[in-house]
Amino acid sequence: MSAKRFCFACLLAFSLVACRPAQTDEPVPAKPTVDAQAESGSATESAWNSSIQPAAANSPGTAEHVSTKRYKIDISYPTLDAGQAPLNAMLHKIASTAKQDFLEALPDPKRFPEFADRQMQLLADFKIAARTPDFVSVRETGMQDTGGAHPIPIDSTIVYDTQAHRTVTLDDLFSDADAARKALADYARAELTNKIMAQAPKSGEGSPQAIKEWKTNAQKMIDDGTQPTMQNFANFIVRATDNPLEPSPGLLLVFPPYQVAAYVYGTQTVFVPTGVFARYLKPQYQNAFGIPTVN
Repeated sequence: MSAKRFCFACLLAFSLVACRPAQTDEPVPAKPTVDAQAESGSATESAWNSSIQPAAANSPGTAEHVSTKRYKIDISYPTLDAGQAPLNAMLHKIASTAKQDFLEALPDPKRFPEFADRQMQLLADFKIAARTPDFVSVRETGMQDTGGAHPIPIDSTIVYDTQAHRTVTLDDLFSDADAARKALADYARAELTNKIMAQAPKSGEGSPQAIKEWKTNAQKMIDDGTQPTMQNFANFIVRATDNPLEPSPGLLLVFPPYQVAAYVYGTQTVFVPTGVFARYLKPQYQNAFGIPTVN
């Protein structure tokens, strides 16, 4: 590859920052009209309604599969203990919202006939990512394709407190959430910088200007995506050891595509050991991370 072409490729990779799902060059899909929905037929409506009956929604480990000419929906759930009903309900609530958003985003075939024969897809897979005596961490992965330049990736987490029987956010773990997020942000930024900058083009692989711009754009995405806000640190997993009876050794931070790197680099994760944030933990969570409580 010539230097000029490589320069262009470097800049193109980070131009994806501006290619957010809501800002693609594709036509913005319209909400389905009543006529458009009717075109799929009564069989479609029956299939869709059967997928959201209360009995199915309340059954742990179930799956939802709906396929019509216009769309395909595949959602799978993990098998949970009976005592984790609030977590099961939360997963189904998240899925229900995703289904509604997906159906509303389907392009109207009357306005966009180029999509009339294209089957759109929603894929969501909920899996247990880690179990400890105090937490169950679930990771949702998948994608939503409603006709954009590329599918919108899905990568998020839900953490359940098995003692309090409720889902928790990152901030719920800490007495000083702002300070804890700052510590996590500093650690994650350093780790991501080392990881992503290792993939920078080397001297001789492009023009000095192209390499400089690559690094500048990369660092900006890392810095912006690790600002210590609640939104930036919404996705995390309470890591487990090989022994499910042991406390957690730390947190795994999950940064979905676009947050800290261009789409081409996918989801980024950073493991943060307990020592980085131990001082900020609420007393009721110290034992969960192997920190002895002081009487």
